[in-house]
Amino acid sequence: MLNSIRIPKWIAILLISSSSTLASVSMIRPMITYRAIEIGATPAQIGVLGAAYALFPIVLALFLGKNVSRFGEAKYLVFGASTMFILAIGFAFIDSLFLLMVATAAIGISHLIGVIGGQTMISTRSPNEKLDGFFGYYAFGASVGQMIGPLVGGIVAGSDGVLPKSTSMGFLAAAGFALVALMPTFYWRNQKIAIKQSVNEGGTFSAAVAIVKQPGMAKAIYISLAVSSAVDVLIVFLPLFGTENNFSPFAVGVILAIRAGASMFSRIFLGAIALKLGSHFLMVSSIVASTVFCAAMFFARSPISLGIAVGIAGLALGVGQPLTMSLVSRLAPPQDRALAISARLTANRVGQFVVPASAGAVAGAAGAGSVFLGLAALLATSIFTAL
Repeated sequence: MLNSIRIPKWIAILLISSSSTLASVSMIRPMITYRAIEIGATPAQIGVLGAAYALFPIVLALFLGKNVSRFGEAKYLVFGASTMFILAIGFAFIDSLFLLMVATAAIGISHLIGVIGGQTMISTRSPNEKLDGFFGYYAFGASVGQMIGPLVGGIVAGSDGVLPKSTSMGFLAAAGFALVALMPTFYWRNQKIAIKQSVNEGGTFSAAVAIVKQPGMAKAIYISLAVSSAVDVLIVFLPLFGTENNFSPFAVGVILAIRAGASMFSRIFLGAIALKLGSHFLMVSSIVASTVFCAAMFFARSPISLGIAVGIAGLALGVGQPLTMSLVSRLAPPQDRALAISARLTANRVGQFVVPASAGAVAGAAGAGSVFLGLAALLATSIFTAL
């Protein structure tokens, strides 16, 4: 399929790396939740664990974006994949909640570095008219990884009732995917960034604020925050929801894979669909659909009904993320695109810090299913932003 769409070689290489990276991350994060349950963590503590993933990236995203020109996007990808490989092995030996939180924060930084490298590469090497399509391909690669990761994790870790037999095996398998992600990045490890980025001598934060103040940029970033937070919370809390409703880890892994597969399907032809329907109409309609079906998850009481709701929500959520990537890239001057992408990712990580922590408090009081209603409310606010 990919050859028939004539994807450029550099995009194909990036897809291999990004899909393997996301397979590793998508295997690690549910295993973190299960390991925390094994240790005896409460729902509120699981929420804090989810927030720890985004805590340090909030601080580092702008700094990392500023230095893309200095090091090159490829080196970011190499560093992100290599540190993820090391951390995934480390997770297999962690048996305390504190160390689990530290390692979760570290894996969040590792993933962020790779994401900045990949998204900057697309934003600076793609013609404006192909941004929707190329970011769609990039997000498609992420969806492939997000689909494969939970499935392989569920199989490798095994099932012992509502918990895996061995979360350590899941973490070690994730290390294998990180190693696969690392290999293709050496193809262009010495390449320079395509468009030299601004030095921002007035300060990175001031430059980022100026970018956010550009017309339409704040709205695009808020929509990105809402969509990415919804996806993140689903990954963190579906295992908890599964344990509350006696779903096996394999069933939860399949449901997570369904979400990723649906997003993958919506992304591969995103460029053509956006040209036909218009990016704005597509974005608004996708947010409306994701709002409705996140709310529907609250009423799901079987793996089949939950899988249907998650699948349709995944189809819609899969559209929102790449569209905001391309929108932010278009709104920023070419020489400021790395910083604009970093500002977007900073906002995403703020959402991924605040929303899971809040969701953990809600889940502790009202059950994990109530988290889905909260996600629907968050997405509903972004509908008005998108109009």
